[in-house]
Amino acid sequence: MCIYAGIIGFGYMGHYHLGKSKGIDGLEIISAYDTDPQKLADAKSMGLTIFDTLEQMLADERISLVFICTPNHKHAELSIRALNAGKHVMCEKPVTMNADELEAVIAAANRNRKVFTVHQNRRWDADFLAISKVVASKDIGHITSIQSRVFGQRGVCFGWRADPLWGGGMLYDWGVHLIDQALCLFAENRITSVYARLQSILTPAVDDCFDLQLMFDNDVCVKVQVGTFCLQDLPRWFVCGDRGTLMVQAINTTAGGMARIREDVQGFDSVFGLHNLGPSRTMAPLRADYLETLIVPDVVADANEYHRNLVASVQGSETPYVSHRDMRRVMRVVDTAFESTKRNEVVKGEI
Repeated sequence: MCIYAGIIGFGYMGHYHLGKSKGIDGLEIISAYDTDPQKLADAKSMGLTIFDTLEQMLADERISLVFICTPNHKHAELSIRALNAGKHVMCEKPVTMNADELEAVIAAANRNRKVFTVHQNRRWDADFLAISKVVASKDIGHITSIQSRVFGQRGVCFGWRADPLWGGGMLYDWGVHLIDQALCLFAENRITSVYARLQSILTPAVDDCFDLQLMFDNDVCVKVQVGTFCLQDLPRWFVCGDRGTLMVQAINTTAGGMARIREDVQGFDSVFGLHNLGPSRTMAPLRADYLETLIVPDVVADANEYHRNLVASVQGSETPYVSHRDMRRVMRVVDTAFESTKRNEVVKGEI
């Protein structure tokens, strides 16, 4: 059974999903709607059926799945309208502007018995898949802290992402991806506290830089950083365990390094007999033979897996990878991050 789909919002991500659909068995995007006549003309030139009104698209009985690719502030409203029209919905991230909006959308999905999910494609990045393997394997021991960051150099948020009324800012943009990844790494654990510092450095109205710290109930601290004006590189990931460390350099690569201390090495074994270290002996390097150099795991990153699962979910043979619970947790973290920034303090409570 082929799933026929339509796109609401034929901008960058609308084009992305159209292109992605070409490699997915059982999915064909046949139509598009946008309020911009130029984008409608673009969609028509690419062979899609276009509609003058959203009501016309939602009334098209051929369409069973809708991709919502509009600016963020329209996600909740359009998702509910599509669900109430009997369509399954895949919404771009952030799924909504806050957790309350999300609850209204989930209620509509449940009421209409339709699939509703969000596009968290960063779960299939090679760097994240490698990190996930190491965390699960305990190759560097029990994880104590994780640094997850995405830095750019442009300095300002692009287009409508610089407008707070449209849901702009980096917490809504890259932030929801990195929060989702952190929650996937520790899916069975609860967040016990959140501290966030959102800044507007070169983009006056929205956050173009933020620091976010998540404490989990297993005593793991995940620090998330996003910045649009960072002119030197830092690793995409730095992971500390109680037996070793792991570094991955960049997005969608496993280039980096991993090492752990040998089982028989304890404490200051490596500096016995050295008398010239003075007060720096705590930070003394280990002898090379006391360390094991490990290989960052090989991974197979299937960029089509999200869309394949989406089709199977609409067909009823699978459940969506990104569940309602997943979406709720991400949006509760986002809400709490805004609250933490406003209060300038750690916000405690289970998420």
